[in-house]
Amino acid sequence: MPKETSEIVGEFASLREAIDRLEQGLGLMLETQGTHSEMLREILHAATAPAEMEQPLTDMIAQLIATMNGQHAELAAIGEVMRRLPADVGSAVAGAVRDGLKGI
Repeated sequence: MPKETSEIVGEFASLREAIDRLEQGLGLMLETQGTHSEMLREILHAATAPAEMEQPLTDMIAQLIATMNGQHAELAAIGEVMRRLPADVGSAVAGAVRDGLKGI
């Protein structure tokens, strides 16, 4: 049976609509692939580039070590003062008592 012109036109319209949807879907897929390609390019660049923080981090660690060494020396000096403190206090008290007893 021959199809009516209106049926043929309807089928062509449906085909055109399906082709338009496919074209739109392919366009979106290509856009997504482009975005993914750019993201992958940036990831690869970041993975292969030398780390920007390597040198500053080493410098910061060196500064931290120097500071800790300085604090260690200061604590050692304080420890030495604390070690001598009883003898120094004893000498000071003994001297004060002697001075106080001179007038008697």
